[in-house]
Amino acid sequence: MLRVLSKLLPPPQPRDLTTLKGLIQGKSVALVGNATSLFRKFRDIDSHDIVVRINKGPYILDKEGRAGRRTDVLLISGLLGKTFLNAAPHVVWMTPKNRNRLGRREIRRMYFYPIEWWQELTAVVGARPSTGCMGIDLISRIIGEGEIFLYGFDFWRTPTVYTGKIKPGPHNPVAEEEFARSRVKPENIVA
Repeated sequence: MLRVLSKLLPPPQPRDLTTLKGLIQGKSVALVGNATSLFRKFRDIDSHDIVVRINKGPYILDKEGRAGRRTDVLLISGLLGKTFLNAAPHVVWMTPKNRNRLGRREIRRMYFYPIEWWQELTAVVGARPSTGCMGIDLISRIIGEGEIFLYGFDFWRTPTVYTGKIKPGPHNPVAEEEFARSRVKPENIVA
């Protein structure tokens, strides 16, 4: 009965990106990556207006708070279980993959990174973009007069915190670093 009913209902719509734009525009935004270099020393991440984390980022915070404690926006590209919706007040599904596997409730609570932007970025970096690279693109498109600060982005020079591996996979670290440096001031990139 529920399957029949769900087929009759219009497809759920994700949250409108204009809401996220209103949150980020003109602000100081910390985009926090997951490189182990992030935890080498204290980072004043929570002093920014908005803190954006990636994938499992909200779940790997260290006890000393070297990488801050706040998560205002979570960017995800994988099915992390149902808890990811509780990790931040704003959740953005980044990849075009697996959108069809999301439930109605999940879709209504999330934003979607536009597929057209993903296609443009893929052409620029010459490979499938990482969630971090897509995050840089998303924020730089909607921030206006604000400023982006990258933390924990060393472009696969150190392992990812939650895997312990340096595995760029299908991504292009050199092209992603070039892209990041074209969108973020050099002094705002804190590995």
